[in-house]
Amino acid sequence: MIPTLNGATAGGGLALPEFVQLAARHGFSGVEFSIDEAAKLVAQSSFEEVAAIFEEPKVLPVVFGLPVEWRKDEDTFQAGLQRLPELAKLAQDLDCTRCCTWVLPDGGIPVAEYAQTSTRRFAEIGRVLSDQGVRLGLEFLGPAHFRTNPDNVWFYDIPGALRAVAAISEMDTLENVGLLIDCWHWYTSGGSTMDLASIPIQQMVHVHINDAPNLPRDDQQDGVRLLPGASGVIDIVGFLKTLAAVGYDGPLAVETFSDELRALPADESAARAATAVQNAMRAADVAPVELL
Repeated sequence: MIPTLNGATAGGGLALPEFVQLAARHGFSGVEFSIDEAAKLVAQSSFEEVAAIFEEPKVLPVVFGLPVEWRKDEDTFQAGLQRLPELAKLAQDLDCTRCCTWVLPDGGIPVAEYAQTSTRRFAEIGRVLSDQGVRLGLEFLGPAHFRTNPDNVWFYDIPGALRAVAAISEMDTLENVGLLIDCWHWYTSGGSTMDLASIPIQQMVHVHINDAPNLPRDDQQDGVRLLPGASGVIDIVGFLKTLAAVGYDGPLAVETFSDELRALPADESAARAATAVQNAMRAADVAPVELL
């Protein structure tokens, strides 16, 4: 797997060049990044200079956040969709083939309308990304506080997310739509290793790891997370072993929402994150992918 730095854990306020250097200093082989920021830097300088941001420290731009606002009104969605071909082409030129977004279980509107509109929009997004060889990963959100009205939930766990992906893919015969699998959401949704093993390998787009406070599962709050292995509440070893057993060797990003880490200098929080990821991978007997 490819140890990857996520800005929520360390360095989120840094400009892209400094963020990539932060990742390199602490042994991360990949970064999650903003394709919008990369495009602005290209406009200010050149593609070659932006490519060098990643090439010189040998850090891969492995995943970018979906730059289309699909949760709001149709005009906003279409405006973002019009820009997507250019941004997806830039991602392809940077050798980045993964794009992700998170999906609330309850969209605040009737579930049938939410599912229908979102399915159609994801199919349109998937079609554009497919033209550039980019995969789309949808992140299901597991915590119970997102499901206060159980009758108005689209999906929040692996089985539901796979059904949603199937519906999206069937709309346009797409093969590039899958999941971002976060062990936090796997745990809070009540997922099992059997659920993990049920995900087709081609639908495993990206993976996040972290840990949870020592609280009952249904009391967990999405914005409070620990570094992998900090509490042992989440079975990260079982999680990683299962992914490795089915053949996943893609990016593995540490995503931790922690006031303690945010208060530290970026290098210290990145160092702690790197140690936590290395320990988790070692405990699960998962080797980092050797990059040229």
